[in-house]
Amino acid sequence: MRIGELARDCGVNPKTIRYYEEFGLLPRAARAPSGHRTYSAHDRQRLQFIRRAKGIGLPLTSIRQIATYADTGTCQHLRPRLKELVAAQIAEIEARVKDLRALQRDLRGHYASLCRPHTPRPGETGCSCLDGGSQKAAILRGAALVKRLRRRKS
Repeated sequence: MRIGELARDCGVNPKTIRYYEEFGLLPRAARAPSGHRTYSAHDRQRLQFIRRAKGIGLPLTSIRQIATYADTGTCQHLRPRLKELVAAQIAEIEARVKDLRALQRDLRGHYASLCRPHTPRPGETGCSCLDGGSQKAAILRGAALVKRLRRRKS
């Protein structure tokens, strides 16, 4: 099958398939005499495995480590490494949830203070709407978290 058919079957963009080949997740495709990439049922299975692994949030570097184990057709060698990767993913998600909860608390505090009338202090200059010691750290963590989440989507 050609790249477009494989892409449709697996619900990905053909550019994603090319990227996975470059990244080492998929073996280099065979070429037809016309120069078009051709893929086998085995390539489809591997791409479906990659999609399932991405679906549970595993990073591509981790998927690359375990993709060859998935080719054996059994889970015997894959399970221990996959268990480690899933445990690491759980820990990362728990850390992100903790950061998000802290950010949520801080944002609620800021929101509550913004809902109250502001009376400037004598000699106060500039905007003090977001002043507060711990809130700054939480907001910075939250900004880093948003960047991390955006990076992981690719």
